[in-house]
Amino acid sequence: METFGRGCLYIIIGVIVLVILAFMIGGTIQIPWFIVIPLVILAFWAASRKSRK
Repeated sequence: METFGRGCLYIIIGVIVLVILAFMIGGTIQIPWFIVIPLVILAFWAASRKSRK
């Protein structure tokens, strides 16, 4: 459960960073699915590594 929560936190932080970046640019940021899915997997992988230590 700790890994899931930490992975979700990493994803939420990433979304907040993208929203701030879009606000500063003054436009929209569109990320295709084939990039988003590996990033989500990477976030949960990083969370699982941190939980094991």
